[in-house]
Amino acid sequence: MAPAYDSAEASALVDRVVAWRRDPAWVVLEGAHALKHALRFRAQVEVVLTPDRAALLRLLAALAPDVETRVGTRAVELDATAWRRVAPRELPSPALAVARRPAWTPSQVAAAAGRVLVLEGPRHLGNLGAAVRVAAAADAGGVLVLGDADPWHPTAVRAAAGLQFALPVARTDELPTTDRPVIGLDVGGRPLHAAPLPEDALVVVGTERGGLSPALRARADDLRAIEMRDGVASLNLATAVAVALYADR
Repeated sequence: MAPAYDSAEASALVDRVVAWRRDPAWVVLEGAHALKHALRFRAQVEVVLTPDRAALLRLLAALAPDVETRVGTRAVELDATAWRRVAPRELPSPALAVARRPAWTPSQVAAAAGRVLVLEGPRHLGNLGAAVRVAAAADAGGVLVLGDADPWHPTAVRAAAGLQFALPVARTDELPTTDRPVIGLDVGGRPLHAAPLPEDALVVVGTERGGLSPALRARADDLRAIEMRDGVASLNLATAVAVALYADR
Protein backbone atom coordinates (compact mmCIF):
# COMPACT_ATOMS: atom_id res chain seq x y z
CA MET A 1 0.00 0.00 0.00
CA ALA A 2 1.31 3.44 -0.90
CA PRO A 3 2.18 5.84 1.94
CA ALA A 4 -0.46 8.44 2.80
CA TYR A 5 0.52 12.04 3.49
CA ASP A 6 -1.57 14.95 4.70
CA SER A 7 -0.94 18.36 3.13
CA ALA A 8 1.64 19.42 5.71
CA GLU A 9 3.58 16.16 5.39
CA ALA A 10 3.47 16.35 1.60
CA SER A 11 4.78 19.91 1.70
CA ALA A 12 7.64 18.86 3.98
CA LEU A 13 8.46 15.97 1.65
CA VAL A 14 8.57 18.30 -1.34
CA ASP A 15 10.88 20.64 0.59
CA ARG A 16 13.25 17.73 1.22
CA VAL A 17 13.26 16.71 -2.44
CA VAL A 18 13.98 20.28 -3.56
CA ALA A 19 16.92 20.36 -1.11
CA TRP A 20 18.16 16.94 -2.27
CA ARG A 21 18.44 18.29 -5.82
CA ARG A 22 21.32 20.46 -4.60
CA ASP A 23 22.95 17.78 -2.43
CA PRO A 24 25.61 15.61 -4.15
CA ALA A 25 24.85 12.77 -1.75
CA TRP A 26 21.58 12.20 -3.62
CA VAL A 27 20.63 11.36 -7.20
CA VAL A 28 17.46 12.65 -8.87
CA LEU A 29 15.81 10.14 -11.21
CA GLU A 30 13.57 11.74 -13.82
CA GLY A 31 11.14 9.42 -15.58
CA ALA A 32 10.10 5.79 -15.34
CA HIS A 33 13.06 4.40 -17.31
CA ALA A 34 15.63 5.87 -14.93
CA LEU A 35 13.58 4.66 -11.96
CA LYS A 36 13.20 1.09 -13.27
CA HIS A 37 16.93 0.69 -13.89
CA ALA A 38 17.82 2.17 -10.53
CA LEU A 39 15.57 -0.38 -8.82
CA ARG A 40 16.81 -3.27 -10.95
CA PHE A 41 20.39 -2.48 -10.00
CA ARG A 42 19.64 -2.17 -6.28
CA ALA A 43 19.72 1.59 -5.83
CA GLN A 44 18.68 2.86 -2.41
CA VAL A 45 15.59 4.75 -3.54
CA GLU A 46 14.37 7.08 -0.81
CA VAL A 47 11.16 8.39 -2.35
CA VAL A 48 9.07 8.09 -5.52
CA LEU A 49 6.80 10.98 -6.53
CA THR A 50 4.21 11.22 -9.28
CA PRO A 51 1.37 13.51 -10.38
CA ASP A 52 -0.67 10.48 -11.46
CA ARG A 53 -0.06 7.26 -9.55
CA ALA A 54 -2.52 5.20 -11.60
CA ALA A 55 -0.93 6.28 -14.89
CA LEU A 56 2.56 5.51 -13.59
CA LEU A 57 1.57 2.02 -12.47
CA ARG A 58 -0.12 1.31 -15.80
CA LEU A 59 3.06 2.35 -17.59
CA LEU A 60 5.22 0.15 -15.41
CA ALA A 61 2.85 -2.79 -15.75
CA ALA A 62 3.35 -2.58 -19.50
CA LEU A 63 7.07 -1.78 -19.63
CA ALA A 64 8.63 -3.00 -16.39
CA PRO A 65 6.32 -5.34 -14.46
CA ASP A 66 9.27 -6.52 -12.37
CA VAL A 67 9.38 -3.17 -10.54
CA GLU A 68 5.69 -2.23 -10.59
CA THR A 69 4.93 -3.60 -7.12
CA ARG A 70 7.95 -1.95 -5.55
CA VAL A 71 6.96 1.40 -7.02
CA GLY A 72 3.32 0.92 -6.10
CA THR A 73 4.12 0.45 -2.42
CA ARG A 74 6.08 3.70 -2.18
CA ALA A 75 4.81 6.13 -4.85
CA VAL A 76 3.43 9.36 -3.40
CA GLU A 77 0.94 11.25 -5.55
CA LEU A 78 1.32 15.03 -5.55
CA ASP A 79 -1.07 17.74 -6.67
CA ALA A 80 -0.13 19.89 -9.66
CA THR A 81 1.41 22.70 -7.61
CA ALA A 82 3.63 20.40 -5.57
CA TRP A 83 4.62 18.44 -8.67
CA ARG A 84 5.83 21.60 -10.42
CA ARG A 85 8.10 22.30 -7.47
CA VAL A 86 9.88 18.95 -7.67
CA ALA A 87 9.74 18.67 -11.48
CA PRO A 88 10.15 22.19 -12.90
CA ARG A 89 10.64 20.84 -16.43
CA GLU A 90 8.44 18.44 -18.36
CA LEU A 91 9.41 14.81 -17.82
CA PRO A 92 9.03 11.95 -20.30
CA SER A 93 6.81 10.02 -17.89
CA PRO A 94 5.02 10.77 -14.60
CA ALA A 95 7.76 9.77 -12.18
CA LEU A 96 10.49 11.46 -10.18
CA ALA A 97 12.51 9.64 -7.55
CA VAL A 98 15.48 10.33 -5.32
CA ALA A 99 18.12 7.73 -4.47
CA ARG A 100 21.36 7.70 -2.53
CA ARG A 101 24.39 8.30 -4.70
CA PRO A 102 26.85 5.38 -4.64
CA ALA A 103 30.13 6.44 -3.06
CA TRP A 104 32.55 5.18 -5.72
CA THR A 105 36.03 6.72 -5.61
CA PRO A 106 38.02 7.34 -8.81
CA SER A 107 40.58 4.75 -7.73
CA GLN A 108 37.87 2.14 -7.21
CA VAL A 109 36.45 2.79 -10.67
CA ALA A 110 39.89 2.65 -12.28
CA ALA A 111 40.50 -0.71 -10.58
CA ALA A 112 37.13 -2.26 -11.50
CA ALA A 113 37.21 -5.64 -13.23
CA GLY A 114 36.90 -5.53 -17.01
CA ARG A 115 37.44 -2.67 -19.41
CA VAL A 116 36.84 0.74 -17.87
CA LEU A 117 35.61 3.64 -19.98
CA VAL A 118 37.35 6.97 -19.35
CA LEU A 119 35.72 10.11 -20.76
CA GLU A 120 38.01 13.12 -20.94
CA GLY A 121 36.33 16.51 -20.72
CA PRO A 122 32.81 15.71 -21.95
CA ARG A 123 30.82 18.93 -22.32
CA HIS A 124 27.29 17.78 -23.10
CA LEU A 125 25.50 16.01 -20.24
CA GLY A 126 23.14 14.24 -22.61
CA ASN A 127 26.04 12.75 -24.58
CA LEU A 128 27.76 11.84 -21.33
CA GLY A 129 24.68 9.99 -20.14
CA ALA A 130 24.32 8.21 -23.48
CA ALA A 131 27.93 7.03 -23.20
CA VAL A 132 27.25 5.65 -19.71
CA ARG A 133 24.25 3.81 -21.14
CA VAL A 134 26.42 2.22 -23.83
CA ALA A 135 29.06 1.25 -21.25
CA ALA A 136 26.44 -0.46 -19.10
CA ALA A 137 25.03 -2.32 -22.09
CA ALA A 138 28.53 -3.47 -23.10
CA ASP A 139 29.19 -4.71 -19.55
CA ALA A 140 32.11 -2.34 -19.00
CA GLY A 141 33.74 -2.43 -15.59
CA GLY A 142 33.01 1.22 -14.88
CA VAL A 143 32.99 4.78 -16.18
CA LEU A 144 35.40 7.46 -15.04
CA VAL A 145 34.79 11.07 -16.09
CA LEU A 146 37.73 13.48 -16.19
CA GLY A 147 36.75 17.13 -15.91
CA ASP A 148 33.91 19.22 -14.55
CA ALA A 149 30.90 17.33 -15.95
CA ASP A 150 28.99 15.39 -13.31
CA PRO A 151 27.91 11.93 -14.53
CA TRP A 152 25.29 11.91 -11.76
CA HIS A 153 23.65 15.18 -12.83
CA PRO A 154 19.90 14.64 -13.44
CA THR A 155 20.32 15.36 -17.15
CA ALA A 156 23.07 12.75 -17.47
CA VAL A 157 21.10 10.24 -15.40
CA ARG A 158 18.04 10.80 -17.56
CA ALA A 159 20.08 10.32 -20.77
CA ALA A 160 21.56 7.13 -19.35
CA ALA A 161 18.11 5.88 -18.29
CA GLY A 162 19.47 5.50 -14.76
CA LEU A 163 22.15 2.99 -15.76
CA GLN A 164 24.76 4.78 -13.64
CA PHE A 165 23.54 2.33 -11.00
CA ALA A 166 24.56 -0.66 -13.15
CA LEU A 167 28.32 -0.08 -12.82
CA PRO A 168 30.81 2.03 -10.86
CA VAL A 169 30.76 5.66 -12.01
CA ALA A 170 32.77 8.60 -10.68
CA ARG A 171 34.23 11.98 -11.63
CA THR A 172 37.77 13.19 -11.06
CA ASP A 173 40.23 15.78 -12.35
CA GLU A 174 43.07 13.43 -13.30
CA LEU A 175 43.41 9.80 -14.29
CA PRO A 176 44.53 7.84 -11.21
CA THR A 177 47.88 6.09 -11.22
CA THR A 178 47.42 2.59 -12.61
CA ASP A 179 49.43 -0.30 -14.02
CA ARG A 180 46.59 -1.23 -16.37
CA PRO A 181 47.00 -0.62 -20.11
CA VAL A 182 45.69 2.77 -21.20
CA ILE A 183 44.20 2.71 -24.70
CA GLY A 184 43.33 6.09 -26.20
CA LEU A 185 41.04 6.73 -29.15
CA ASP A 186 42.92 9.09 -31.44
CA VAL A 187 42.81 9.87 -35.15
CA GLY A 188 46.58 9.34 -35.33
CA GLY A 189 46.46 5.85 -33.86
CA ARG A 190 46.55 2.50 -35.57
CA PRO A 191 43.21 1.01 -36.65
CA LEU A 192 40.92 0.02 -33.79
CA HIS A 193 40.46 -3.45 -35.28
CA ALA A 194 44.21 -4.07 -35.66
CA ALA A 195 44.16 -6.16 -32.47
CA PRO A 196 41.68 -6.86 -29.66
CA LEU A 197 41.68 -4.36 -26.83
CA PRO A 198 43.11 -5.77 -23.58
CA GLU A 199 40.36 -7.07 -21.32
CA ASP A 200 41.64 -4.90 -18.44
CA ALA A 201 42.18 -1.76 -20.51
CA LEU A 202 41.25 1.76 -19.57
CA VAL A 203 39.64 2.94 -22.81
CA VAL A 204 40.02 6.73 -23.00
CA VAL A 205 37.79 8.82 -25.26
CA GLY A 206 38.26 12.56 -25.70
CA THR A 207 35.92 15.27 -26.89
CA GLU A 208 34.19 15.17 -30.26
CA ARG A 209 35.95 18.31 -31.45
CA GLY A 210 39.36 18.16 -29.82
CA GLY A 211 39.96 14.48 -29.15
CA LEU A 212 42.43 13.52 -26.45
CA SER A 213 44.51 16.10 -24.63
CA PRO A 214 48.28 15.99 -25.29
CA ALA A 215 48.83 14.78 -21.71
CA LEU A 216 46.54 11.77 -22.07
CA ARG A 217 47.80 11.04 -25.56
CA ALA A 218 51.32 10.86 -24.12
CA ARG A 219 50.19 8.68 -21.24
CA ALA A 220 48.45 6.12 -23.45
CA ASP A 221 50.17 2.78 -23.98
CA ASP A 222 48.45 2.44 -27.33
CA LEU A 223 46.46 4.76 -29.59
CA ARG A 224 43.65 3.42 -31.75
CA ALA A 225 41.67 5.13 -34.50
CA ILE A 226 38.11 4.47 -35.60
CA GLU A 227 38.34 4.24 -39.36
CA MET A 228 35.91 6.57 -41.13
CA ARG A 229 35.13 7.67 -44.63
CA ASP A 230 37.21 10.53 -46.03
CA GLY A 231 35.68 13.88 -45.17
CA VAL A 232 34.01 12.69 -41.95
CA ALA A 233 35.72 14.45 -39.06
CA SER A 234 34.31 12.75 -35.97
CA LEU A 235 31.58 10.67 -34.38
CA ASN A 236 29.14 11.49 -31.62
CA LEU A 237 30.66 10.61 -28.24
CA ALA A 238 28.28 7.75 -27.46
CA THR A 239 28.70 6.34 -30.97
CA ALA A 240 32.49 6.34 -30.63
CA VAL A 241 32.17 4.63 -27.26
CA ALA A 242 29.89 1.98 -28.75
CA VAL A 243 32.30 1.28 -31.61
CA ALA A 244 35.23 0.94 -29.19
CA LEU A 245 33.53 -1.22 -26.57
CA TYR A 246 31.86 -3.53 -29.08
CA ALA A 247 34.80 -3.72 -31.51
CA ASP A 248 35.79 -7.28 -30.67
CA ARG A 249 32.68 -8.68 -29.05
